[in-house]
Amino acid sequence: MEGSFRRRDFKWKDDILYVRGRKANCSIVIDSKYQTMWRVQTPTGLSDMVNKTRAKDAAEAIVLNLLNMEEEDVKETSSGK
Repeated sequence: MEGSFRRRDFKWKDDILYVRGRKANCSIVIDSKYQTMWRVQTPTGLSDMVNKTRAKDAAEAIVLNLLNMEEEDVKETSSGK
């Protein structure tokens, strides 16, 4: 995926986040004990409980940050920094 990433590049299908048509390594899941609360599921684990709107917002922020960090790493590597 090339180019700077923005939230407009994100789409939700059910509770799975897609970035420019590709599935992100981040989704939201219902908390096992409190059925009205949600958590962000990442490859490293689960977030704290929040409402669904906040969970989606947090998931997008996490993915946006990671993608833009990866993009910066690629730019630095290709420019010889």
